[in-house]
Amino acid sequence: MDVDSAKKPVKRIPEKEKNQHIQVVVRARPMNFTEKKCGAVNLVSVVPDRREIIVKEKINATSTRTFTFDKVFGPSSKQTDVYDEVVVPILEEVLMGYSCTIFAYGQTGTGKTFTMEGEKSCERNFSWKDDPSSGIIPRTLHNLFETLGEQDYYIEIISKFQQADFTIRVSFVELYNEELFDLLTGPDDAQRLPLFDDPIRKGSVVIRGLEEVIVRSKEEVYEIMERGARKRQTAATLLNAQSRLEFSEFLMMVEWGPLNHLTWNYPIADCNK
Repeated sequence: MDVDSAKKPVKRIPEKEKNQHIQVVVRARPMNFTEKKCGAVNLVSVVPDRREIIVKEKINATSTRTFTFDKVFGPSSKQTDVYDEVVVPILEEVLMGYSCTIFAYGQTGTGKTFTMEGEKSCERNFSWKDDPSSGIIPRTLHNLFETLGEQDYYIEIISKFQQADFTIRVSFVELYNEELFDLLTGPDDAQRLPLFDDPIRKGSVVIRGLEEVIVRSKEEVYEIMERGARKRQTAATLLNAQSRLEFSEFLMMVEWGPLNHLTWNYPIADCNK
C-alpha cells in the first residue's frame, strides 16, 4: 500500500445503521534479534491478498493450517499501513457520531505496544501523516485534534448536531485479577472501582468513580498516558509477576451534541503466566 495515502484527510461517510460488525485483523511481527541469533524458524506465513495466515504444525512438516481474517498484515507492514486500512475507517465513523472500539490482544512480546503506541520519541511535533514509527493511539490523537480544528468540519458538525463545541475527555483504567483500578489517581490510591450496568444504554456498563480529565491538545493526552503508565509500572513491582493477568484500557471520549465515545485500549491485553 502506498504510504502517501496516509496524507489523505479524513473522509466523510453517509449515515447508516449502527450495525457495524466486528472485524478481526492480524499483524505478524518480524523476528527479533534474539530469535534470529538462536536460529529460530518462522512457522507463520502471511498472504495479504487472500487475507490468510498459514501456520506450519511442525518445523519440518508439510502439513499446514490456514486461517482467514478480515485483514492481515505481514512482518514488513508499516505503521501507516495499519492506520490507513484499519483505523481511518473507524475514526470516520466516530466523527459521524458512532461509538467505536479498537481492541488489540496477544501474548506478551507479540508487538501490541508497538502497534498501539509505537516507538518512544522525545519529538512530538511530527505530523501524524508522516511519522513512520508512531502507533495507533498517538497518530489518531494528532489526526483527531487536527480534524476537529478544521473550519470545514465545524460547519459539518453544526449542520449535523446544531452544536459546534466539542469536549475530549480521557480516562485510563486497569483490570487486574478481575478488579478495576484508576491509573489517573494519586500514586498511593489503590481503591478498586465498582462496575454497574448502565441504566440508560442497554448492554453497556458504567465505572463509578472513574476520573475523567478534559484535554485540549495532544500534548496533554501524552502527559496523561505517561502518568498512567508510571502508576501501572509502580503497581507491577508491588505485585506478584507470576500468574499475572491484566488488561489496560485508555479511553478517549469525544462529545458534541449527543454523547459520542471514541474508545482506545492501551496497551491492550498482556497475559503473563
